[in-house]
Amino acid sequence: MKSRLKQLVPLAVRQEIKRQMFKRQDRRDPITAARVPSRAESFIGGGDFEHVGNMFFKTLRRHGLTPDMDVLDVGCGQGRMARPLVEFLGAGTYSGFDIVKSGIDWCKTHYLDVPNFKFDHVPVYNKRYNKSGVVKASEFTFPYKDNQFDMVFLTSVFTHMFAKDVENYLLEIARILRPGGKCLITWFLLNEQSRAAREPFYNFAYDFDNVSKTTTPKSPEAAMAFDEEFVRGLYEKTGLVMQDIELGSWANPNSEFQLQDMIIAKK
Repeated sequence: MKSRLKQLVPLAVRQEIKRQMFKRQDRRDPITAARVPSRAESFIGGGDFEHVGNMFFKTLRRHGLTPDMDVLDVGCGQGRMARPLVEFLGAGTYSGFDIVKSGIDWCKTHYLDVPNFKFDHVPVYNKRYNKSGVVKASEFTFPYKDNQFDMVFLTSVFTHMFAKDVENYLLEIARILRPGGKCLITWFLLNEQSRAAREPFYNFAYDFDNVSKTTTPKSPEAAMAFDEEFVRGLYEKTGLVMQDIELGSWANPNSEFQLQDMIIAKK
């Protein structure tokens, strides 16, 4: 029923309905926590803003994040992953960029008091999320120097991009990571296990190309899944060494990890 409604009701109409519902909820029960947007302001995906950020912070710590590291958050949105790092990063620095300007503007306002945090808007085109963008993701150069970061992470970014765009981003990640640095990236991976799942959280029923599928052909960037063997080839091609894959609960209900799959790799 839900998927049928998505097909019948235009995206802009669905978004406005949600926004009005959230505005009413904000009036009844306003969010008062620091650096957390109101429900109506938020354009981040589902889930509790604070809880999701806190859980991913634990994941970063589990994979070696220390207070003296320089980290990059690709697709930082409104700072969901940045917020729990404010009190943690001492000698280190945080950089984040996003294609949605309103999110970056929000972060610049709410992190004015955190001098080691920097947010950048990048004009990368995405048909669903940034139609005013002037740079193709497949041709975009990250605005950072070679070997600048100890850790790079992307949460729900490649799940909205195409294969050639993903390949370029991985090349850029390899360029800006320091030797020995780590990258943590979430994906929807198509493998034997996810293809056999009876009722996955997302149903990737439509072929986009020979290495990826989408949930909706009218707006494929809404959710993209990639063949795991193709992804492994990309990592090998870009010089990033895969260390582990943590399969998420989207197609593995008994998973101890979060919704999406995550690949941990090292330069």
